[in-house]
Amino acid sequence: MTQEKGAYIFPSQVYLDDELRRRCLESDEMDLLLDLAGDTLDMDLRAVLRDGTEEEANDPRFRRPLINMMGIAGYRAEQRRRGLRPVCVTGISLGFLSAAAAAGWVSLEDMVRMSNTMAAIEMDAFEGTGYKSVFFSNCDHEAVFAALKDRGLDHLLHMSVLMSGNQFIAACHEGDLPELKPAFAELGAFFKVIPYSYPGHCDLMGQVQERFAAEWRFRDPCGNLAIPTISINDGRPHTGSEAIWKLAIEQYTTVLDWRRVLRYLEGLGLDTCVVLEPSDFVLKSMAFDPECGLAAQAGGIGNGAR
Repeated sequence: MTQEKGAYIFPSQVYLDDELRRRCLESDEMDLLLDLAGDTLDMDLRAVLRDGTEEEANDPRFRRPLINMMGIAGYRAEQRRRGLRPVCVTGISLGFLSAAAAAGWVSLEDMVRMSNTMAAIEMDAFEGTGYKSVFFSNCDHEAVFAALKDRGLDHLLHMSVLMSGNQFIAACHEGDLPELKPAFAELGAFFKVIPYSYPGHCDLMGQVQERFAAEWRFRDPCGNLAIPTISINDGRPHTGSEAIWKLAIEQYTTVLDWRRVLRYLEGLGLDTCVVLEPSDFVLKSMAFDPECGLAAQAGGIGNGAR
């Protein structure tokens, strides 16, 4: 019997709404991981999921480790259901860390600690500054920056992630948006400020990168990956822990090109491509990418709720 050739994609951070919170609490796969992460961070994660305010649940020091765990729980659930041993794993932004942990490079405890530490440093750098990440669609990023340059405003927008030929993420000061809007409108660009977000993967992150590189230390041994992780930095496979640690540092100030990862996956001739929960953002981005040839499907903890 021929086994399917597949890959798993781990999600980026998203807004944690009531539905996602409920699903985490009801998921069999999350039980063990909520205990493990709670002990690691000395935090009652179930209490935050059940009774926390919107702000508490979306504090990135809580939300990011939780989404990492959702990816891991979904990965384990899908492997049991499908019997699919992937040829590789990958993830966008935060999902890269989940993918590396799923493949065995980093322990789950260190995954949780790293995610929490990254968030704490970024909060210290950007909390109260007014800088936000903004999602753009129906537009070409080069045209947007050219229009801003004509107005002498291109320095106000900081490129972060290329999602496709007509979608990208950038960072700016929320107070500068009124000045930037006419250029967006001229091009028919749609944009939305991402809630509870800070800049990522851009030139604003230099100080954060330096602090993280200086402060982060693994407590558990790093292993070499049995399953390659496709890096969001360069769209190439990696198995060495030293190389992936270097990429984790570099991703702070690297403008990520998600298209390279998708094109690499397409070239593998996959039978199956599973996007793990919370999957909506990644799936929609792929669906609206006119050049994406991957037929991805959603997977994760949802099918295992009791």
